[in-house]
Amino acid sequence: MPDATHETVLEGARARLARVYAESLLDLAQKANQADQIGAELNAVAVDVIGKNPRIAEFLVSPANTPKRKLPVLARAFESSTSDLFKKFLGVLNQHNRLGILRDVAIEYQNIRDRQAGRVRVLVRAATSLSDAQRNDLTATLKTNLNQEPILNVRVEPELLGGLIVHVGDRVYDTSVRTRLESLRNHLMASSSHGA
Repeated sequence: MPDATHETVLEGARARLARVYAESLLDLAQKANQADQIGAELNAVAVDVIGKNPRIAEFLVSPANTPKRKLPVLARAFESSTSDLFKKFLGVLNQHNRLGILRDVAIEYQNIRDRQAGRVRVLVRAATSLSDAQRNDLTATLKTNLNQEPILNVRVEPELLGGLIVHVGDRVYDTSVRTRLESLRNHLMASSSHGA
């Protein structure tokens, strides 16, 4: 069984490799004036095809399926639905047995595009859906504090009871009622154990 250090090293190597492919693809896409189109195609394949179809993902990463065997499948699957540049990119990944990092490449590609445009992805976990006014206020506040254009992804989680948990990169801002109640409970329990 591999240890956590070994897995962390592999994940780091995978992320670096994905970043290299994403940077190369973006460079070519920008030269062809197709950066947005390629980003959309990459995201559609990573999320809608691979993300929603585990059997396709298994086929693409299985060492039992050689690049030669995968090539006609890829050609048929993306024959008319993607740009030539994207098809060539898939061919390069296939040739080097790297189709398994396609989702990672999609994430890195979007991250690079966001940095170039001064955008930041923000996950907002809320007890209820946000009104347009609440969404606009939160966007304005985040834009002021982050000096970047926030792109909100709001996820409703009723178990939060109220408030928000905002994730910006590795930073977390938690104003949820659930967390406040847990903090109060912990404080009361600690106080009662000191008084005993």
